[in-house]
Amino acid sequence: MRPTPTDPNADFPERDDVDSLPEDSDAPIQDRDALIQERDALQQERDSLFDRLARTTAEFQNARRRLDADKDQAVAFANGALIKSLLPVIDSFERALAVDPPASDAAGILKGMQIVHDQWMTVLKNQFVEVIAPEPGTPFDPATMQAVLHLEDEKSPPNSVTQLLQRGYSLHGRTLRPAQVAVSKPE
Repeated sequence: MRPTPTDPNADFPERDDVDSLPEDSDAPIQDRDALIQERDALQQERDSLFDRLARTTAEFQNARRRLDADKDQAVAFANGALIKSLLPVIDSFERALAVDPPASDAAGILKGMQIVHDQWMTVLKNQFVEVIAPEPGTPFDPATMQAVLHLEDEKSPPNSVTQLLQRGYSLHGRTLRPAQVAVSKPE
């Protein structure tokens, strides 16, 4: 197979080798000079293309390193907004703990706990967390509920929720924790 001018392993004569070409060559000197110029131009083009390839490869590797660093940083600080939104809830807990216990009554403590609970639920709602709290009579859904008890209940349809034992939570539609429920026995 004959080597092409763009083949980096091609063994073409250098300019100094021109004198070593046979004298009885059919090609006139002008044709040889044109061929040498064409060879030189092709070698320059090859070198330019190799240089562009090397630069493009380096740019790609640098971009990949930047993307990896950005991804690592995003993962490290992904929960920053959540933590920041929880700080007011922590502040409320700290204010409640700073109250002098003998000076407060049970009703005031319960009211404070309700305020903190509401504040906590607002933060969760703002973070797209939804409560899973099926009402009695709701058909049992294993994707969002966990049956803890099976009860015989004539009032409820078979395989439906009879009692909510613990609320569940989902994030963007994906169940984080299923609701724990008591379910009526199937017939």
